[in-house]
Amino acid sequence: MHMKIGFIGLGNMGFGMVTNLLKAKHQVIVYDIDETKVKEIVSLGAKQANKIEQMSEVVECVILCLPHPKISKEVIESLVTNNTTIKTIIDTSTLTPEDSQEIYNQLKSKNIAFLCAPMLGGKTAALEKNIHFLVEGDETVFETYKVVLHDMASRVDYMGALPAATLAKLAYNICRYSNLATAAEVSRFLRSYTSDTQSIYQLLSEGSLDNFGQVWKEDITDMILQGKEYQATNIPDKDLSLVVSLAQKQNVSDKLFSAIKEVYKTLVKSH
Repeated sequence: MHMKIGFIGLGNMGFGMVTNLLKAKHQVIVYDIDETKVKEIVSLGAKQANKIEQMSEVVECVILCLPHPKISKEVIESLVTNNTTIKTIIDTSTLTPEDSQEIYNQLKSKNIAFLCAPMLGGKTAALEKNIHFLVEGDETVFETYKVVLHDMASRVDYMGALPAATLAKLAYNICRYSNLATAAEVSRFLRSYTSDTQSIYQLLSEGSLDNFGQVWKEDITDMILQGKEYQATNIPDKDLSLVVSLAQKQNVSDKLFSAIKEVYKTLVKSH
């Protein structure tokens, strides 16, 4: 089933997602503030919306892939015009449980459906159609749009009503990045004794395959095998900071979460 889809956000993940929607023969109308990215994806077959409000008048479904909940809410405000043709909005960002529920309620009052579909995987996975969507919202809406999600991903799991997918993504991130923080410390420990780490790396990477994906193989290959400095990236830092703030808000001890966040950011400055 081919659809006419609006897509907002052509960053590291969004560009690959649109590429795969085009390969699946969907008609995609895009918007992004990065004109270079827009021109590149238009050359692959997408259409350009000159402004967000223009998109809201020509499509039934809009997918968002934006870096922050605040931006998602601002964009949604622009989309929900009085004469909008939009019936469903799908947000693939990592929202808070409160943000997800707020957006759902806001759109429901306008007779617009909302699916929150945070994803697992990075830039390469998006391009290779190897991301994993966790989806929350009304199941009937999910059934309508799951084919579109499958056209962008290797796996799509319906988690249930809000905020099931949001919580699952945050829990997954905490477990994954605590592993990565540990991996950074292990790397420093190993290299204080030996530079011949191939066999150790093989054991660790094979053992990680069933533990939150290829955590060791994907994230610390160069650290263990080549002794490269550990570099934190902005996306995990953002998600870990979000979990810390939510723990504080819910009066849950944030000590462990804060420790994972700080270890992730600061470990292995030099060898």
